[in-house]
Amino acid sequence: MRLSARYILPMLAAASLLVSCHKESKLQASFPEKFEGRSAELINYMDSTLIDSVRIVNGVANFQHLESADGEPVFAALMVDGRIKTYYILEPGTAALADTIGVVRGTPLNDRLAQVILKLDSVDNLDDLQLYVQFIEKQYNENKASVIGDYLGVEWLKFADPSKVDSILSVSNPKFRESRRVQRYVEMALQRAATSPGQKYTDFPGENVSGEKTSLSSLVKPGKYTLIDFWASWCPYCIKELPQLESLYNEYHDKGLEIVGVAVRDTPEDTKAMVMKKEIKWPVLYNTQKVPYDIYGFAGIPHHMLVGPDGVIISRGENVEQLSQRLGELIN
Repeated sequence: MRLSARYILPMLAAASLLVSCHKESKLQASFPEKFEGRSAELINYMDSTLIDSVRIVNGVANFQHLESADGEPVFAALMVDGRIKTYYILEPGTAALADTIGVVRGTPLNDRLAQVILKLDSVDNLDDLQLYVQFIEKQYNENKASVIGDYLGVEWLKFADPSKVDSILSVSNPKFRESRRVQRYVEMALQRAATSPGQKYTDFPGENVSGEKTSLSSLVKPGKYTLIDFWASWCPYCIKELPQLESLYNEYHDKGLEIVGVAVRDTPEDTKAMVMKKEIKWPVLYNTQKVPYDIYGFAGIPHHMLVGPDGVIISRGENVEQLSQRLGELIN
């Protein structure tokens, strides 16, 4: 049976409309030569489930035919070797990551996310945690109607005053509140509350330079102010601030200040090599891995914790300049 044009044309229009409603998401990510042949993964940022995995070929990872289960945008993390390289919002259209830029562009939400991330980076570079948290909260309130708000809500939870955590959760949607990632950072907020200023510092194990078992308490001297510096050899910000820490040490050591380095998520060999290269003069606790994160609930390094002569935590999260001002008031 032959169909007339009056039947065929509406059918073609309907088919065209159906295709347009199911527009695919695509991401092309460029990487430096050192990543050639490695696997790049897209994971759902909120629950860590795998969305897709491809091989990096000729410096490019091509993610094709991406679709979310419910048709809604998905906030994703692009990972290589288990580390997040950038963030990407799965929405209809083609987006791209240039290895020299570090943000994804090409679709409306990804363009908006790129602007937000660049703003966050500019505030983060000021190295003022309190200012950073205030800025994140403002950005969250401006973007909480979209999946960008989910990311900003998590970022705020990473550093927020534990006493304020319930305030953001009480007005958030259940999907956000019950997600695996949010639950993890709520747990970390409770850890920060248990190790906040006014509490005694919590001891934990590690190794000395010879690989022998020891602990933080073996390096924290009673009767001295102790600045505990959580760092790693792979952390560029940690290495960049070492001259500032050395100046702080030189200025206040004779007045009662000690510094203890705690190497986290690092191999003892890499830590030792960096200690020798930078000629770090204070003692270092090696091979603690993620234990300090789980006790103190911090989300990034460098992280500084100032402990008083009585073992009570005086401050956490201050930069070196802020610590210098505080020590000037305490022991000058």
